[in-house]
Amino acid sequence: MALKITPDKFALADARRLFFRSRTTVAVVFTLFLALGVYLASIDSALTLSIGTSLIAGGVISLATLWIEQIRNGEEIRMKDLIQTGLVAAYRRRNLTEEYDALVKDAKVIDVTGYTLKSFSEQNEEVLRERARKRKPIRVRVLLVDPDSEASRIMEAAENQSAGQYAGSRDALLKALGDIKGVEVRLSKRHLSMMIYRIDNTLFTGPYPASAKSANAFTLRIGQGWLFQKQMDDFDALWKAADVVVPSETKR
Repeated sequence: MALKITPDKFALADARRLFFRSRTTVAVVFTLFLALGVYLASIDSALTLSIGTSLIAGGVISLATLWIEQIRNGEEIRMKDLIQTGLVAAYRRRNLTEEYDALVKDAKVIDVTGYTLKSFSEQNEEVLRERARKRKPIRVRVLLVDPDSEASRIMEAAENQSAGQYAGSRDALLKALGDIKGVEVRLSKRHLSMMIYRIDNTLFTGPYPASAKSANAFTLRIGQGWLFQKQMDDFDALWKAADVVVPSETKR
């Protein structure tokens, strides 16, 4: 037979405390007050009318307050869930040059994926070279979809680009960034479902739309949270499976 650890009077006190703290219990009590008030107000007596009116007013106000608190509690729960994801902001487009530049300037680590990454190369070559000259290179992992892959050809056609356009962008990127210290480029044959642009502890991500250029896709800004980690896990898996670009390929 199990020994009792909590005295009965304490267990009873805990049960009462939980009972009276229950929102459902409180709502039922106020509803009963409201019903009693309606009943008393219906009696043909000045005294009962006064008491009934007070009970009705008190019941209505209490129920309204309880409802508002319930709504606020739900909002707080949703807010906590959003905070855990790390979601910071949402944008209608992907061209966020000012947002990117402000972070890249003092960055230590950058991870980026794409089919051409023409904008990334053009916007950041000077900063990356300057940091390398100052012996403070940024560790950059560039994951580019291989333009010779089926995935790249499908996206090239979807964006109405002429055949060979992606290959030209690859060659331009390798020429611009391939010899910069800290920069590593790999080619993936896998289709990218989501764009990843990680700058230290900030991640920009969003889908590749089927009917428009990726520059027009919506973008999410994410800080530390489970969504950040999930996206980076996917990036790391693609990175490990991708082909390493040897130094000689950067001189095309």
